[in-house]
Amino acid sequence: MKDFFANKGIRVLAVTLAVILVFSIMGYAGSPVISTVTGFLTNGLSQVTYALSSAATQKTYEQLASENAELKEENADLRTQLVDYYDVKSENQRLWKYYNIKKENPDYTLVPATVIRRDSGDDYYSFTLDAGTAMGVHLQDVVVTENGLVGFVSSINGANCKVTTILSPDIQAGAIDKKTNDVGVISGRAGYCDKNLTTLTKINTTGTIKVGDMIVTSGIGGIYPENIIVGKVKSTEFNQDDATKYAVIEPYEDIKSVTDVVIITDFKNKGEIKTQSQED
Repeated sequence: MKDFFANKGIRVLAVTLAVILVFSIMGYAGSPVISTVTGFLTNGLSQVTYALSSAATQKTYEQLASENAELKEENADLRTQLVDYYDVKSENQRLWKYYNIKKENPDYTLVPATVIRRDSGDDYYSFTLDAGTAMGVHLQDVVVTENGLVGFVSSINGANCKVTTILSPDIQAGAIDKKTNDVGVISGRAGYCDKNLTTLTKINTTGTIKVGDMIVTSGIGGIYPENIIVGKVKSTEFNQDDATKYAVIEPYEDIKSVTDVVIITDFKNKGEIKTQSQED
């Protein structure tokens, strides 16, 4: 009770009630002066009552600070859950691509991987993957996406590997025109790589390869599985220096910006050297 009357608002309310009670007992309710005073006191009482009611519902600084901290924590949890959601979504998309490649090529042994670094000093857009010998990856393993050939593993350690792309002159992949059966070798060259283009070299000058034809790997050499899509013929050219014909190939994959790939670590007939007559 003592604490109750210690509140200043309660004391004011009590005094106001006492004054109104005294005037009521004295019977001066009909007096204009007393009516004015009584109205003033009653109005004051209403304001005090409203103030007390507001004070009763008003939260302390400590309560507001606590609630604010809780909201911040909840927001942080939601952001973490959102990041996890996007990670799971991205992984599902990557595994779905892996599943499609495996479904179409059941003899493949595959390792999904992600680009973690690009070699800024390489003009032919090589990159490093988050997969190495610990995951069963080997030198010269073929790297692809659902859109086609990307390159091959050119160096490796336990955790990572470097990929030389089909934009580079260092790649030598046997390939064939699906429509005309003209054969050649996929090899990049300066002047085309920045445009995301490679070339099909060593084409027979009497060949009938045409613009728009689809180029795939031939399987000759035993390093690249056959029938991996490379790209389409953009143009045919003649090299004056060595009197050879070549075709400019536009890959179906954007080699310069690829982020997720699949490494083919094993396949049927891997290591077997084929000849053109065997292909025919």
